[in-house]
Amino acid sequence: MRTIRLLAPAVCLVLAATACTDAPEPGAAAPDSPTTTAAASSADGSAPDGGSTQVSAKEVCAYLDGQLPTLKGIGSETGVMANLTVNLYSWYEKQGPVPTGRQIDDQTRQGCPATRTEVLKLAGMESFERL
Repeated sequence: MRTIRLLAPAVCLVLAATACTDAPEPGAAAPDSPTTTAAASSADGSAPDGGSTQVSAKEVCAYLDGQLPTLKGIGSETGVMANLTVNLYSWYEKQGPVPTGRQIDDQTRQGCPATRTEVLKLAGMESFERL
């Protein structure tokens, strides 16, 4: 019963964070629009056609490398997923536009496949698209 009490807030946090990620922001581009396509094709971190700067794969990898000790210390997949969801989103939001899970997957596959695998394994996920 104690485990359920500890996991319930984490699950709520994950659900709240993921519920907000699917809804487009006011004025945001439609999923298949040229702006979104340009951002998706810019996995290397170069600026998409719209002019906004995307975080580079090197920066994402450095951030995830720095988070590994914290994530390892959490001890549960649900806790790691909740931590990753909130902190990764907050980190991206401070950097500029928040990419999709697929874009994060593309960047980490190219830039730091070992770190990506370890982070996803700790969170019990196969892809950042679950965030």
